Amino acid sequence: MPTNLELKPDMQRDIPGPMAAFPESLTIPDAQGNPDRGWGKAHAPKNQRLEQVVRELLIELGADIHDQHFRGTPARVARLYRDLTQGYRLKPDEILTTFASNHHELIVVSDINFYSLCPHHLLIYRGKMHFGYVPNGKIVGLSKIPRLIQGMAARLIVQEDLVSEIADTFMVEVNPLGCVVRAMGRHDCVAVRGVKCHEAAMTTVALRGVFQEKSSLTEEFHQILSTSGRP
Repeated sequence: MPTNLELKPDMQRDIPGPMAAFPESLTIPDAQGNPDRGWGKAHAPKNQRLEQVVRELLIELGADIHDQHFRGTPARVARLYRDLTQGYRLKPDEILTTFASNHHELIVVSDINFYSLCPHHLLIYRGKMHFGYVPNGKIVGLSKIPRLIQGMAARLIVQEDLVSEIADTFMVEVNPLGCVVRAMGRHDCVAVRGVKCHEAAMTTVALRGVFQEKSSLTEEFHQILSTSGRP
């Protein structure tokens, strides 16, 4: 199995933001997708180092970094990419608060906005996710599902793997009878380069547990979304 990329200790940094409470350590997944999925072992470099990388990029692109419009750009871009990748600091077990429940029927949380970064071109893709699950003695706090989805999306990851990892993580942490994740995303790497197809959208679905075993349950999930005018 490929080894994880470990960044040097002098590159450690406290990163302020909505996820500042998460642990400092993290793991950067490799292209093959190590099973730890990015929680827990390497450290993010200092913003100062990232700013220098952006500054060098601007110079290579021919920008006048002394121009008033570029003077603060390295710092702004560094903050932007820290925000876009804050999911590497995620700790799912601290997000997914559960409560005992006798409900054993389908629960659907729809229209969850998300954005992520394509690992191939470092361009943004964004869209909506819909999540469903059947409890197994425990339900999850409503706001925790969007928080998990948005947190796990804030990484460098392809959409296909994103929905699978969200489903797998929920199954491990909550142990429901099953769950389903459906995402529709529009990708800037398709819109602004290559084919430049602005309206193209990709839909990905991940099924786990009873959703793999009972097609009627999956159909019910999709029917709920379609009758509500969802994409």
